Amino acid sequence: MPIWWKQWIIKWMDYPLREGLVWAETYRIEEFLGMGSYGQAYRCTDLRSGTSVLLKRAKPSKRDTGRRLLRRENDILQKLDHPQMPQWLDWAMHRREAALIMAFIDGVNAEQAILLEGRTYTELEALLMVQDLLSPLKHLHEAGYVHRDVRIPNVMLHRENIYLIDLGLACRIGEKNPDGREEEAPSGFADSWGAVKHRMRQPDRTSDLYGLGHLFLFLMYAGYTPEEGEEERGWEEELTLKPEVRSFVKGLLESRWQTAAECGRILEGILEHYSSGNNE
Repeated sequence: MPIWWKQWIIKWMDYPLREGLVWAETYRIEEFLGMGSYGQAYRCTDLRSGTSVLLKRAKPSKRDTGRRLLRRENDILQKLDHPQMPQWLDWAMHRREAALIMAFIDGVNAEQAILLEGRTYTELEALLMVQDLLSPLKHLHEAGYVHRDVRIPNVMLHRENIYLIDLGLACRIGEKNPDGREEEAPSGFADSWGAVKHRMRQPDRTSDLYGLGHLFLFLMYAGYTPEEGEEERGWEEELTLKPEVRSFVKGLLESRWQTAAECGRILEGILEHYSSGNNE
């Protein structure tokens, strides 16, 4: 089969559901929100209550893998109860297809805020976001799971509130072969996306802290403009950070701490310098 034909079939299979369709006689689709590697998300109206909910279905092209990951996400969400994470509502069958229903979180994700709205972050603002995200991560880890995808697209912003969303890649801590396929060796240099992704996908708690380190760097680079003709350098040289902050970020990237609680205690000490006015 020609590659172009195969790609066309996949696009056809994964074409979004139409607005107005009622799933399981209960959830009316209002808006297609987006598509990830394995799933599609929709804003829906619960016809029983009139409230907005989020419906997530597996991409049809992913077949058994997509369905298995969606079921796993469903099972994990049912075991969680944290105000900064999506609330599980339902597992709804429509014909022979299942969908995960969860509370709808209004707002924009951090990636949209940076790329579409031009949002930039100060060092303190970025540290405070990391601190906010440690709370849901601590809850997730204590429940025995790891997120494995802590990135700016999975951080929702609504007014002053910050949420950690999309547990589509989450798995049990220490789970063997969580993606159901043969593990691939990291590709590229140590700071390339292939190597970063490989490290972030490991089924241990430090993977999420590593993800937090890269998230902090993304926030800081949102306001960074290199000089014309300047050669690319490492983040430690390009970003102007306080020594203790630079050390903290390196600790996240080097797995210096094993738990979110340990990491949080270090961060609290750094933030005390700001609250006391010692931020020079």
